Amino acid sequence: MTCKANIKIRRAQPSDQQAIIAIFNEAVTSGIATDEDVPITVAERADWFAQFDARHPLWVVTVDSTVRGWCALEHFYPHPAYADSAEIAIYVHRQAHRHGLGRMLLNFADQQIREHLHFKTVITYIYAENVPSQGLFTSCGYEHWGQLPDISKVGGRYRELKIYGKNFPNHP
Repeated sequence: MTCKANIKIRRAQPSDQQAIIAIFNEAVTSGIATDEDVPITVAERADWFAQFDARHPLWVVTVDSTVRGWCALEHFYPHPAYADSAEIAIYVHRQAHRHGLGRMLLNFADQQIREHLHFKTVITYIYAENVPSQGLFTSCGYEHWGQLPDISKVGGRYRELKIYGKNFPNHP
């Protein structure tokens, strides 16, 4: 990226779905960031895309009009008791790593939560091997709240999830 790049964050549109899945599939092939063993398709994620709305948005970050990353605020748990909590996920295109886009997305999401979405608690699950994501979230004020050892089996091996969270004190 050049220093004159035009960087924007906006709500994802249906036309962004292919780029969002391509970025996710890069993480699948890395072997450290997702629950998937093999790349997925847009059609396989139709229900996932359909869940996003004004309260639980999906954003993309574009660089010179090209989608280079995305951020999802998903339902934490499908029970009304958890309505004020969300799960956050951020993925950035491999060629855009270490250019500040993940931090930009996370800071943008935090601002939207404070100003408009008013979640009380936001959490993320990060695999133990994904040290860069752990660093991003802790540097943006998320705390390590625990871990789930050997909770998932991906690629034939058991993996540990670390739980990071942040409470937003201005929740009404």
